[in-house]
Amino acid sequence: MEKMQKRGATIPIAVDVVVGKKFDANEKAVLKDAGAVADDEMIFDIGPKSAQELADIIMKAGTVVWNGPVGVFEFDQFGEGTKMIADAIAKTNAFTLAGGGDTIAAIQKYNIYDKVSYISTAGGAFLEFLEGKKLPAVEILEQRAKK
Repeated sequence: MEKMQKRGATIPIAVDVVVGKKFDANEKAVLKDAGAVADDEMIFDIGPKSAQELADIIMKAGTVVWNGPVGVFEFDQFGEGTKMIADAIAKTNAFTLAGGGDTIAAIQKYNIYDKVSYISTAGGAFLEFLEGKKLPAVEILEQRAKK
């Protein structure tokens, strides 16, 4: 966080969340300030203020990398944050990259498949590649291309 602040950058932190007491499709969703979550509650989604902050960032970005939903979107009552992110990704003019199984499931659920610039099914390897790490399969392909 200190390194980010020195660069004048920020990391968005959820200010509101959607909670429940058990992981269940019929669990009631309760909106709370992030600091008001009780010990017996689980955070299952970000709230509308937090989702809007992320959507606003996405709309201003030149490139967006999406890896993972922001809530338990499989249960509709805990999917509004992820839906808002998906909608922003569908509408932005940025180059958008998405990876990972849960991300692809969200893309399919919210029907934005044709709105994402690049979709990878590689998940963790996708992120490692973007970080610049050497991936064994890519190294082999690069070596073969040189021959």
